[in-house]
Amino acid sequence: MLAFCTRCWSQISAQAKVCSECGGRVDDDPRSFEQKLLNALAHPLPATRARICWVLGQKRAKWAVPHLIGMLSDKDLYVRIAALRALGETADESAVPALERAAAQENVMVRIVAQGALEQIRTRQSV
Repeated sequence: MLAFCTRCWSQISAQAKVCSECGGRVDDDPRSFEQKLLNALAHPLPATRARICWVLGQKRAKWAVPHLIGMLSDKDLYVRIAALRALGETADESAVPALERAAAQENVMVRIVAQGALEQIRTRQSV
């Protein structure tokens, strides 16, 4: 099973009680899991922000759509791409305007991923 420390967001063993990267206890953080994820979107490492976008997409977290839309202005390209993919996974119609704007951007990667996310949303709506 894949697990992450909710303090530094390093990958850890699912049985770990202490994170081998930051030394934090895995079980003593009183915040809700959703709050931990939202706080991690501001993590200083772009790889961590991208990983959190991925987690939110895998959870199909519609409650996080406004936050994922906010990540589309992240300075890191890969974070923006992760946020686009996550928005597609949520299949939330409220993301369509932001995805359409992203699909019109100059960056080819952003355009392609945004178009794919829009297609995901449209496909899920038609089912």
